Amino acid sequence: MESLGRWFEQNVLPLLTHPEQHISTFVWLGILFFLLIVAVSVIAALIRYPSEVSVIRMVDEYEQTGAKVNFRAGWRLGWSRRAFRLWLTDLILSLPVILLVFIMFGVGLLFFVTASADLDSSLAVLGTSLICAIPFALILIGVVLFLGLLRHLFARIIALDNLGIGDTFRHGWTLFKQNWKSVGLIWLIMIGIGILYGLASIVAFFILIPVYIILAIPAALVAAIPGLLVFAIASLFTAPPLTWIIAGLLALPFFFMVAFAPLVFLQGWYLLYESNVWTLTYRELTLSKATQTPVAEIDIPPVGK
Repeated sequence: MESLGRWFEQNVLPLLTHPEQHISTFVWLGILFFLLIVAVSVIAALIRYPSEVSVIRMVDEYEQTGAKVNFRAGWRLGWSRRAFRLWLTDLILSLPVILLVFIMFGVGLLFFVTASADLDSSLAVLGTSLICAIPFALILIGVVLFLGLLRHLFARIIALDNLGIGDTFRHGWTLFKQNWKSVGLIWLIMIGIGILYGLASIVAFFILIPVYIILAIPAALVAAIPGLLVFAIASLFTAPPLTWIIAGLLALPFFFMVAFAPLVFLQGWYLLYESNVWTLTYRELTLSKATQTPVAEIDIPPVGK
């Protein structure tokens, strides 16, 4: 414990007491953090989107033929251009949200820049900023919820109908307009189930604390492998405390992934259930639309002719 305290005083405390002397360290930490986010995002996307497409297609295949496929065959169903189009769809849908966030940030920055040094004027500007932020925040929440609702339809159109981005948006919007009551009802039901799941997950978090303690040892062993490897490589180019920080940042995700594996498992089951509900909903909407046959107009001649 004393050695850990000495290490903290020698390597970490100088970063806090004299940050101006460690500018290069903070720059490298920023670059490392950015690269870590990019790497994790790429890996997560390569896993998430093929998995989502494969789950949707496997459920559809089971409903059509009753056939169950193994993991390898299911992964082949998802590893396709449909997964890339789904990722591109999410990117396009995120643009309005990003635009609104930038607008809110710009308005807040404008109020901050124009604020007077006088305390009363600053408080008035702060109050005005908060009042203006409320409608922006409500609009942002509404846009996020509505785009999330449409996204469920877009994802199934891409995965099952294999349409392009433009056709997906047109077909999905048409399907929503024709069935907005049914889609909205399922959306409200899933929100209620999500709230119940959130409450249950909070309870499960505290119940599983003994499991986290037990898994801490294998989690530390798993995290030590990439941590030591990164530390050995980083020590060739940098010096402490940067090497320790780099190794710790890259080892922590592995530690939490193993230590909190039960919660990750529960979250996976819930997401799988939610995906299946929306896939079955989409099938019902499209099948009901396909089975609707228009009634032919019959010309009835007048009586007596």
